[in-house]
Amino acid sequence: MIFRKLEDSPEKMIPVAMAFIVAGLSLLTIGVTWPRISTPLPHPGTDWKDFFRGVIFGIAVALETFGVVIAAKAAVAKKHNAL
Repeated sequence: MIFRKLEDSPEKMIPVAMAFIVAGLSLLTIGVTWPRISTPLPHPGTDWKDFFRGVIFGIAVALETFGVVIAAKAAVAKKHNAL
């Protein structure tokens, strides 16, 4: 519902798209550095560490893709409004 309100004004879609892209890139950075910054717990197992790292990568890619889609829609809407 919030994103439907954004479709009316492409000027407001660009900051939202950039926020999603920045959040995705931040999670991607956390995922890349995960093996070096994760605290040594009482050995939860390498499978759990890999699982959480994969989840972080998946969420990061989804956020970045969502941001690019919103930015593309804003560009198309802005182009149609200019004509």
